[in-house]
Amino acid sequence: MTLAERYEKGADRWALTLERLGFPAAYRFLFSKLGLTVHDKDVCDVGTGCGDFAAALFEVSGQARSLTLVDPSSTMLQKARKRLRLAGRKQRSLPVRLDELTSDKTYDLILGAHVLEHLEDPEHGLRHLLELLKPGGRLVLSVSKPHICQWFIWLRWRHRWYHEDDVCDLLRRAGFQSIEVHRFPNGVPARCSHAYSACRVVNQDPFSGQILES
Repeated sequence: MTLAERYEKGADRWALTLERLGFPAAYRFLFSKLGLTVHDKDVCDVGTGCGDFAAALFEVSGQARSLTLVDPSSTMLQKARKRLRLAGRKQRSLPVRLDELTSDKTYDLILGAHVLEHLEDPEHGLRHLLELLKPGGRLVLSVSKPHICQWFIWLRWRHRWYHEDDVCDLLRRAGFQSIEVHRFPNGVPARCSHAYSACRVVNQDPFSGQILES
């Protein structure tokens, strides 16, 4: 069974499970801490699932100029579209994987909750996200960290987990700067995940990651 098929199968219970485990509250805590302004921003949520990560952002920060939802599971994407129908003044949804996402549009803010863990080549995936960011844009991730419970989650989702130093190193090698680690306050999210924010600087070549001279 492919990952998309697993998510299709779990879509009906997904949001309730995350709520029970405390992830939406943890995500709202994160975005309140980050203090992002999105009313004039183009936002993309990669691997949106049922939209919990994006929903937390918009509950805290209000409506964005535009919102693009990306997920290979059509069932998950349908649920996210319904849930987030008022989150962006313009919206589109794309039933594709990250590596199929073209750079015909770039974004001020890209979100990715538990996407890195499923990428065969995480550094390549992060470089692709850098290409999709506008100069000065920001990436916000939630990533699984080592914990005994990850083995039980792995039995179903076959994901990876990363030490925070490894995630920061991946982000640096992909060309991101201003990397910050954010810890969730309590509960399952605090035990299982860290959040990260990073930026593409204004005068940066998105393909090489090198800083260009003014």
